[in-house]
Order: sequence, then C-alpha cells, then structure tokens
Amino acid sequence: MSIATPAVTSFTAGEISPRLEGRTDISKYFNGCRTLENFQVHPHGGTSRRSGFRFVTEAMNSDKRVLLIPFEFNSSQTYVLEFGEDESGQGRMRVFSDHGVVLSGESEYRREIPYTVNEFDQLRYAQSAGELILVHPDHPPRTLARVDHDEWIIEEMDFTGRPESWDTGNYPSCVGFYEQRLVLASTPDKPGTIWMSRTGETTDFRLKTREVPLDGWRDMEIEDKNGDAVRDGKAGDRFLLLMGGGFEKLDGLKGQHADGTTRYYRYKGTRNFIAATADVAVYFADEPTSTQIESIWDAEGELNAAFWECFEPGDRTEAPAGELPLDDDGIEVTLAGRQANGIEFIVSRSRLWIGTAGGEWTVSGSSSDPISPATVKANHEGSCGASSTRPEAVGFATLYIQRAGKKIREMSYRFEADAYVSKDLTILSEHISEGGLTGLAYVQEPDSILYAVRADGALVALTYVPDQEVAAWARIITDGSVESVTSIYNDTDKRDELWAVVRRTVDGREKRYIEFLEGHFDGSIEDGFFVDSGLTYDGEPTVSVLGLDHLVGKTVSVLADGAVLSDKVVGQDGSLLLDRPASKVQVGLPYVSTLQPMRIEAGSQRGTAQTKIKRITKVAARFHNTLGGKIGPDESHLEPVYFRTSAMPMGQAPGIFCGDKIVNFPKGWNRDGVLTIVQDQPLPMTVLMIVPHLIVNN
Repeated sequence: MSIATPAVTSFTAGEISPRLEGRTDISKYFNGCRTLENFQVHPHGGTSRRSGFRFVTEAMNSDKRVLLIPFEFNSSQTYVLEFGEDESGQGRMRVFSDHGVVLSGESEYRREIPYTVNEFDQLRYAQSAGELILVHPDHPPRTLARVDHDEWIIEEMDFTGRPESWDTGNYPSCVGFYEQRLVLASTPDKPGTIWMSRTGETTDFRLKTREVPLDGWRDMEIEDKNGDAVRDGKAGDRFLLLMGGGFEKLDGLKGQHADGTTRYYRYKGTRNFIAATADVAVYFADEPTSTQIESIWDAEGELNAAFWECFEPGDRTEAPAGELPLDDDGIEVTLAGRQANGIEFIVSRSRLWIGTAGGEWTVSGSSSDPISPATVKANHEGSCGASSTRPEAVGFATLYIQRAGKKIREMSYRFEADAYVSKDLTILSEHISEGGLTGLAYVQEPDSILYAVRADGALVALTYVPDQEVAAWARIITDGSVESVTSIYNDTDKRDELWAVVRRTVDGREKRYIEFLEGHFDGSIEDGFFVDSGLTYDGEPTVSVLGLDHLVGKTVSVLADGAVLSDKVVGQDGSLLLDRPASKVQVGLPYVSTLQPMRIEAGSQRGTAQTKIKRITKVAARFHNTLGGKIGPDESHLEPVYFRTSAMPMGQAPGIFCGDKIVNFPKGWNRDGVLTIVQDQPLPMTVLMIVPHLIVNN
C-alpha cells in the first residue's frame, strides 16, 4: 500500500467537462473540478462562495420579459434602465440608481418607449458621452439622453446624407464607434454593409463633401438695398450679375446673417438668370416676378428653406459631381465573403472588429493610416461565426457567443500568428453551455468575470485572466431562472455590479424580480449576505422582520447578528418571526455551494492511483474568511467542519476563521477517490487548499 497527501492548490481551471475525467496527463486536470456550483474562482487560485442576489423590486410587468441596459452619465452617476411593456402593450422604461428606483416626486419615474418585448432581442445600443444610441431593424436610430435624474428624452436621430435605403422595416441593426465615427451596419436588405459617419460628425453620413465656400461662391455678394443695413437677402436686397455671367440652381452667394456674421447661400429653385450683353441686378422678392428671385429670409426672419440653403464658413456641403471624397468623409463598405452572412456585432479596437454569422472580419485603414474612403480595408479573419448576442470587450480581446450558442470565443490578435484568432473558451468545459447561451455581461472589478445566461435559466461565470492562464467556469444556481443580465460600475463601492432579471415562483405565481449580486464578503460576519432575493434589516433589536412581501410563502434562511437561525416560512403579510431579537438580519432564499475537485491522482508504487482501490482517511482544508461547511465523499455523506471551541461563550456567534481544518472522512475503500466540500448555511467560505490523506492499494 502507498500513503500519499496530494495537495490541490488551485482551482483556476474551474468546472471541467466529464469527458476529461481520464485526462490526468494535462495540467488543467489538477486545477479543475468535477463540480463548482455557487462558487467563484479568484485569479489567485482560491475559490469563494458567491454572494447572494439582493432584491430591488418586481419588474414593471411580471408577465412579460424585461431588458436591462446600463447607462453611465459620469464616473459617479450610473444607472440601470429597465425596458418593459405594460398590460396594454405599450413599451415602458424605468430607471434605477443607487440600488433603487428613481422617483419623480413621490412616484416612480417612467416614460414611454417605442420598443416592445418582442423587439428586445434585436435591440442594440452604444453610448457616446451622455447619449445612448439605440438601433433596431424596424425602427429608425434613436438617441436616449439624460436631462435630469428623473427626466429622459428619446428622439429619432436627424441624419445628413442618410442612405436612401434606410426606411420603414429596413434600418441598421448594429451600432458602434470607431475613430470618432458613428458606425451603423446591417439593414435587412444589406446585411453585410457598414456605414460610417464623417469624422467627428456622428449624424453626417455624406460620402463626398466640400467645405464652404466652394469655388465661385465669393464671386457674387448680396448688396443691402432695403435699408436694414444687413446683406441677408430679404426682400429689396439684390446681387449683381456681371456681363457674361449666369445664375441658376446650386449656385452660391456670399452674404450676412441678421446678426452681421458671414453666411453663404445656395440656391435650390428653378429660376435662371443670364447677363448676356450687360450687367444684371437681380432683386430679392417675397413674390418674385420673372426678373426677381425668391427672398432668402422672410419678414419674420424665417429661412425660405424651399429655395435656399444657409451655410456658415467651414460648413460642409455635397461635393460637385466627379470629385473624389475627402479623407474625413463618410464611408460605405460591403463585406464580400464566400457567404452572404449578416453582421451580428461591431466592436471598436485598434481595428473595427466585425462578427458575422459566417465569420470574423476586421475593418481599418491601409497600413497604419486612419480609416478613410481611399484607405478602407476589410480583412476576413476567421470562419467561426457569431450569434446575435451582444459581445463583451475583455482586456485586449472580445468575447462573443458562437453562432450555435454553445461556445464562447475570444477574438484577439496573436503576434506569433500575425492574425486575429477566435479561441474556444469552452473547449475544456463544453457541458457548461448545455442548452445554449443567450446573454453576456462582464464584471471587471474586483475580479475579471464574464457571466453568461443559459437558455435553461442557469447563470454560468467565467473567471478570465488570460495573462495568468486563468479560465475557470462555475455554475450559479438559484431558486428560479435568470433571464437577462447587465453590469454597471458602482463608484461608492468601487466595483462593478451584476444586475439580473430573475423569474421566481412565489405564492403559486410566477414573478420577475430585479436583483443585483452583492459584493465579496468583507470579513464582518454580521454583514455576510449569502441569500438570494434577499433583504437586510438594520436597526433596533426586533423579533419581527417586515417587508418580505416578495417572498410570501417561501422558506428562507436567516442570519441574525452573525448567527444562523433555523429556516423560516414568510407569512402572508410579508413578515417573519425570529427565534430571538436581533439588530442586523439578512433574510432570503437559501442556496447550496458545492466544490468537488477531480478524482484524486496521487500515484502509487505501481503508477497511477486511478482505477485502484483506495481510501481517503481524512481531509485537511485551508480556509480563508470562512465559517461553517461540511466535507465528505458526496452530498449525502458529509461531516461538519467545527469552528466553535470550548473557549467561545454560548449565545455568541463565532468569528470568521482563517487557517487549516481537518475532518475525518466518512468513507471506506472504493475506486473513486472523490471528495466534496459543501456550504449550505448563509455563511461565507473561501477554500485555498485541499489536502486529502490517501491510502492506495497497489
């Protein structure tokens, strides 16, 4: 027999596929887990029990799906926007800030939106400064802007040089920014086409422009002849047409605005004047005769826009026919690949990264030049294909869901290949995306974690730090189904927050709740929040907790002043009676956190320990900021980890523990070599190392 004490020191491979149970030849085997449920892996190697979801409020209409959109007004003011639909089918928006609903007076602030629930899947957005640009193939692009905490305006965008094909049912479905240009892409009739605005002008999509004044626009100037001392082209003013000259549609005049500043005016009418044998004075009139021309401004100071365009010096206008575009003009480019697949996403990096249903592309200027109509270049980088789910930018990479919804890929530049490569991040954990993935959200602080919503309502989390070779999947299971997620920065707590729409069955009825994931445990056991859809009471000692109407009839876990009380059922009035008075109470739905490393591989005198009869006699675990927990061979056979000592006074909760604990293992001889750590109380747990004491029958 051989005696071994192999150490499991890292969990940075996360929960890996059952198909790898025999791959003891790869390093990821020793850092991986058979089960990692309701834990999250740290880049340092350890894993902590995930915090609970804190209840905010019920969705505007629990019977219909909800979309959450982040909005960052500035570094200290961030919002979550709830898009929903009322009972009549009208789209509605509600705003969240500081973990609560924004009020207008004493009521919730809500406003109408032109989008309905069945359109949310195709709704895309991108933020620029204080505006959110929204696109949908059935709607013209719109801006959503914050005027005040409780005042938001949504308006159609007014484009100059808007492509003629943009019309009802045929609007762009992707939006982004690149090199100070607004980028719109993929209309139903042109799914592979990209339109870029002029540099610095996000609403100007003209493809060929020139700066005012054009050649010849200074040759004729308006003369003041009506006595108002302004050369603005009102009735009575004139311009002089020199002999041999002419004036017709698209010709320009130099003049003034009413305030005396220089303006240029281009004619849009049909009148035609020729000075064949002598100079001709052409007068402006509100009702012109055959020898007069339409006034530029009427008596009330309104521009006669049917006949004249007004420009300030430096404005842009359409270039004359036959001239080439300028470098900062708008751009239209169509991707030409073997498959005519539509564009699913655009992401701005050093190049514009494009995901289509058939492959990945980059668009940029040639060489190192900025992009321009003359230098635009599109490269077909890969053929993995992307789904329509909004991607997330992580470091130097872009993470997106592949076309079939079963894989998450990392698109990034690889120096050694001198190419953009899409790496499969689910290759070792293909089971994690079972049923397909429907949404992504990225949290950067304090740990880099990508969250993905699964079609069955489970939430999966990928701790991802590629420069440290950390890619660890875990599953987040709650009493209900997660439908959508988003993330927003919380400046007060200096962290990113994950917000979610969770569908739960309460008191016999299905409801949708808006909740957010609490931050990591801070070391104070009274503040530990390890319940879902939970709330906190913090005040004078009480034996009755009120305000739990959203959990009526549900069995909940209770942490009172740092001590675990027996599970309770919430009354029909939303109240809960405690076993004893407490001043700080955490109440919510319980969840179980389970950690099960891979089958122990310690070696024996005759090679591997796999398939041999073996026995784990005891397990030593190194914990950090932990209280409670159990260890055993499986979830049905567990021994508690004791933290209370005889020196601790009764009636007082033990403090958190950092150090090693040893538990006698309740299992005899077998071939599995499997151990399990479980936390099923509303208490924290962080596992840094596991050392089983193993006897192998050679």
